[in-house]
Amino acid sequence: MTESIRVQKYLSQKGICSRRQAEIYVREGRLSVDGTQLTLGDKVVPGALIFMDGAPMDIPEEVAPMLLAFYKPRGVESTLKVIDKTKTLANFNFGGRVFPIGRLDKDSHGLLLLTNDGELANKLMHPRYEKEKEYLIQTDKKMEDKDIQALQEGIMLDEKKTAPCKVEVINDDTVAITLKEGRNRQIRRMCVELGYEVTDLLRVRVGKVHLKDLKPGDIKPLSFSIVKD
Repeated sequence: MTESIRVQKYLSQKGICSRRQAEIYVREGRLSVDGTQLTLGDKVVPGALIFMDGAPMDIPEEVAPMLLAFYKPRGVESTLKVIDKTKTLANFNFGGRVFPIGRLDKDSHGLLLLTNDGELANKLMHPRYEKEKEYLIQTDKKMEDKDIQALQEGIMLDEKKTAPCKVEVINDDTVAITLKEGRNRQIRRMCVELGYEVTDLLRVRVGKVHLKDLKPGDIKPLSFSIVKD
């Protein structure tokens, strides 16, 4: 007899979305099976017909594992949705159904990882795994030593202190910042709190994966071993 599993785990294993995103769909009441709305903790039998917003989800029987490094250009939204007059990940051919591991805001550019493996995505996104993300940041003026120290020690955002991070001065208007957490637009917001405007934000590394010689729009297949500890 086929063993049932939690719907979040099932959808992530099938490469539909991460566990976290699946949980959001469940909380929003968008998923159902046999006419019954799914709730947190519900399980499904592999192969079950799952509906999202009343339409059956296209769940493949088998999915070959994929992990890609993508240089997301500026002006591209980190979503697979088609948005009128806005360029998104849907405008690129990744050679199969994948989803982004985390996000990189529209005004930023650089390394974005994509996969069809929900378990891998969860491990790379969840703060407890402490995967480093490194950025090159240009600001509208030279960052003072006291502000660099503040970034390194953590500052208050949304009534919660940011985790300590690494900051390396590259030149008068550029610093390298390495984080182990990833709040929404965190670097830009930290800089604004300290009185700086970010004029350019480039992600150059996620864990052991480096941007290297990729150019905007380039896609590179990766071995899964590169993201394992």
